[in-house]
Order: sequence, then C-alpha cells, then structure tokens
Amino acid sequence: MVLSNIMKVLFLVVFTLASFEFARYYKKPTLPYVGVAILLSIIAFLIERLIKKKKLKDLLIAFLGITIGLTTGAIVGILLSLIPTFKPILPLVYIASILFFTYISFVLILSKKDELFEDLTSTQKHKSTSHKKQYYTKHIPLKIVDTSAIIDGRILEAAKIGFIEGTLIIPKFVLRELQNIADSKEHDRRLKGRHGLEIIKKLKELKEPEIWFPDDDFPHIKEVDQKLIELAKRKHAKLITTDYNLQELAEIRGIKVLNINQLALSIKPPLQAGDNIKIKIVREGKDKGQGIGYLIDGTMVVVDDAASYIGKEIECTVHSIIQQDTGRIVFARIKGREK
Repeated sequence: MVLSNIMKVLFLVVFTLASFEFARYYKKPTLPYVGVAILLSIIAFLIERLIKKKKLKDLLIAFLGITIGLTTGAIVGILLSLIPTFKPILPLVYIASILFFTYISFVLILSKKDELFEDLTSTQKHKSTSHKKQYYTKHIPLKIVDTSAIIDGRILEAAKIGFIEGTLIIPKFVLRELQNIADSKEHDRRLKGRHGLEIIKKLKELKEPEIWFPDDDFPHIKEVDQKLIELAKRKHAKLITTDYNLQELAEIRGIKVLNINQLALSIKPPLQAGDNIKIKIVREGKDKGQGIGYLIDGTMVVVDDAASYIGKEIECTVHSIIQQDTGRIVFARIKGREK
C-alpha cells in the first residue's frame, strides 16, 4: 500500500517535471502544461481507484463524465478566448475552464449513476417488450379480455392447458370496473368482483399467455363496452367475452369476438332428450310451478313442477332442447315424473 502511494507521487512529480521541461524547450507558457499534467495525474488516480474496486459501472460513468467535462471546458475556453479581457491570461482560462467543467461533470454524473443506468435499463426493457408486443401483434393477434370473461373464470382453465396463446390484454379501465364490483354493497356482486380479481392474479402466475395491462383509455366514453370496442380497433385485437350484447355490438364494428359460452357449447357433448342431469333450482320460472336452474356452462334449465325445490339439487330428465342465438334452453321434468 505504501509502495503504491509512493509510485503515485513519483508519477505526479515526473509527469509535472516532464511537462515543465517540454514547455521550456519549446519556449511555451509553462502553466498550461503543468496544469494538464496535474489533471491527467488526478484522472489516472481516480481510474485506478475505480478499477481496484472493480466497479465497471462507475468506471464507465467516470469516462463519460470526464469526456463531457473536457469537451465542454474546451469549448467554453475557446469562447472565452474571443473576449479581449481574457487574452492576457488565456492559458489560465483554458485550464480553469477544463478543470471546472471536468470536475462538475464527473461529480454530477457519478452522483446520478444509479438513476442513469436505471433509465437505460428500463428503456432497453421497454424496447424489448415493445418488440415482443409487435411480434405478437403481427403473428398472433392480441386478445382483449372483458369483465364478464374474467368473472366467468373459464378463461383461466383454457390458459392453463395452452388453448390461449399470445398476449391477453386486460385494460386498466376493466381493472377499475372489477374493483368497483368488488367494493359493491351487494354480497353476490362483491363476490363476483373478488373472484374476477383472483382470476387475474392466477393468470399472471402462468408462464403463458403473457398478460398486458395497457394504460389506454377513452375519457370521452363512459361505457366500458364501448371502450373495449375502441381499444380492440386501436390494437387490431380480438375480444374475449361471455356477453352476447357486447359480441353483437363488436361484430357490427368489424371486430372478431371469441365468446367463451359459444366455445363451451361447441365442444360440449350435446344433451339429448332422455338424458338425466342433476340441477340446483335457484328460482321460479315464468309459468306456474316451473323451477329454473343452470348448468355449469350457464345453460338455462327449465324444470316442470320444481318451484318448491328452490335451493335444492334434484335429478331431472331432459325432454326437449331449444337452440337460440343467446344459447340453449333445456326443458326437463323431475326424474320419475316424465309422464
């Protein structure tokens, strides 16, 4: 350690004397050369310290600061040399300008090195992410998920087994709507909102598909459905939903819609007359004595003479099925009462 410090002092002395002799030999002002020698010695000392600490980031920042400082100082020195007042002390002006701006630039950039590298890193990540988004947009259409599809929850199971690829877009205004539902005073509505938020959390934990939460919004539009349509047009994306009305509106605007209910219906083995099913009766039907229940995919089941079984699960026998634009309606009778 002592030897190292002695070498530094000797380096400074030798460099200074060499500069002095160089100036004397060419009959030039001595002060500028000695000043440059001292400055270079200080720079060498700082670089040696940074290298010893093995901080490559600091070393790069030091070079950047010194380069900016030397350049700025030289430019300012040239400008000041044009002023007659400074001509008698021109060498001193050059040295002072270079030393001042080098020091200021070095200290300023070194003190902000973490912010600088963070900005550079985040910019690089943003470029990488943007490139990835462009790739998906070009090769695999983006898919925007609406509130109904999130609350429905089946999109999670489809994603788990790899049926959904590319990027799922969940806009910030959909998150706000889910939060409002989760904060509702109505118990059932509040449970739906919380269930939706839980589905998003689980989707984020999956490796695929990628989940993207863009900040795009349309303040002049109040309805969330209209915002979804405008966003789908802007992103050239498909729309995933279980809302039949939203599907109709989106298709009118030329947007491709993926309806989870239609998917479930298309891949589900069709019910036929005579099939037995278990169904929970949740409310009365339009006609007297009818009870209404729902299959797991949301299909309505109308059961004759089942109004007294509300809140109970009963076994029924299907006697007819009606297919409508909004889905199927299954008509059944309590098992054992088919006739």
